[in-house]
Amino acid sequence: MILAALSLAVGLSAQQSIDRGLFLYYAYAREAALAAFTDAAASTPPPAMAYWGEALAYGPDLNTPMTEESFGRGQVAIQRAKALENGATSADRAYIDAMSLRYRGSWSDWDADDAAYRQAMAALASAAPDDANAQVLAAEALLEHGDDTRRVLALIDGVLARDPNNVMANHLCIHAYDNLPDRSPALACAQRLDAMQLPPEAEHLAHVPAHFWIETGAYGKAVASSERAYQMLLQLDASEHRDLSRQRYASHDVSVGYSAAMMLGNYAAARRWADRMNGLFDGKFAALTALRFGRYADALAAGPGELFAPWIAGLAALHLDRFAKAREIAATTGKDYGKPTRGYVPQLFLARLAEAQGNDRDARSWLAQALDNQRADFYAETIPFFPAGEALGGYLVRMRRYGEAVDAFDACLARYPNDPRALFGLAQALSAQGKTAEAAQARARFDAAWTDADTTLSIGDL
Repeated sequence: MILAALSLAVGLSAQQSIDRGLFLYYAYAREAALAAFTDAAASTPPPAMAYWGEALAYGPDLNTPMTEESFGRGQVAIQRAKALENGATSADRAYIDAMSLRYRGSWSDWDADDAAYRQAMAALASAAPDDANAQVLAAEALLEHGDDTRRVLALIDGVLARDPNNVMANHLCIHAYDNLPDRSPALACAQRLDAMQLPPEAEHLAHVPAHFWIETGAYGKAVASSERAYQMLLQLDASEHRDLSRQRYASHDVSVGYSAAMMLGNYAAARRWADRMNGLFDGKFAALTALRFGRYADALAAGPGELFAPWIAGLAALHLDRFAKAREIAATTGKDYGKPTRGYVPQLFLARLAEAQGNDRDARSWLAQALDNQRADFYAETIPFFPAGEALGGYLVRMRRYGEAVDAFDACLARYPNDPRALFGLAQALSAQGKTAEAAQARARFDAAWTDADTTLSIGDL
């Protein structure tokens, strides 16, 4: 059983529903978790822990903030649990009492109440070091609030030492390392989650290893984890008879898979992910994908429904040496792109246009603005479709500023490890400096990352 022992009055089916609800909560399948807890609450007599589970599911998680509506529902649920508390075990009462602190006041008291809950769960975890649920729920509450990551990791590591396959500990392990400089300790967690047999409702859990793989530059493995999650989404669609776009995590999970595929060299694979993106976002992704993989004629034909259509077409025109077309696009898409908040795609277009016009100052300025935007807007597993560091390095190689290009590519690789296009450019820049051995090492890394590619690169593609 997942929870500490419940009252002997709880029937097996109710306990199974509570166990299922907690598992689904750990997979961040909140609606399914709530349904399981509600099923348990329909038992006669209803177990107090079923209502505790409802209150848990109405609360926040790492992806979901608390809302006033959820607070009200959670408060009702935990009040019902408290009313039944006398029939629960002492262990269960400790969970109920901690959760009641989270909902004890009004919505305006939420911050203070949630702090009281965190403190109570941390105390419960300390008092029950062998209770895995207390450890992971305390870790989650601390992680949600951005509390001391070392304390969070100590709780998670203690659980994994006793039970390496604990679902929530592995899940939180990935998130805890999302923004740490050294993510390597999360490798085993990613591998374990990838190997677990999971029901379709846990598709987001199947997706989570993609965070680690992207953050450490294993883009092919990120695609594989994302593919597994996508197939589980399709199974949910078939069983629930609802459109993919109505699945809560579909857009995020698919966009991560697409981003990873865009880092690699296989255009056909990236196009499959682009087609999946089309139904989940406003705008189509075919032209964007074509540009990334050097299919410039296709990118130039970008229609009005394509994402970033004018600037994608403008970049494609420049790659095809159709300078008049690029200047026409620049003239007809507005005069106010001097503002850095306009987005990195138009900035990359304007940088390339400035390069074509021999304007080094403007080219550098636009590239700097694109880099600044990406540093502000992308973190952890979210990566831009066109890393600006690649473009800066490519520009510097074309300008024969090889030392600066090496620095630009190194900075790009520090942010996006094993970025194949940055490795390709780095090998070119090092070779131009006569650093043959270092260039060979970069080229070998590129070749390894470019496995199964159907695309060739030149320095002009960057």
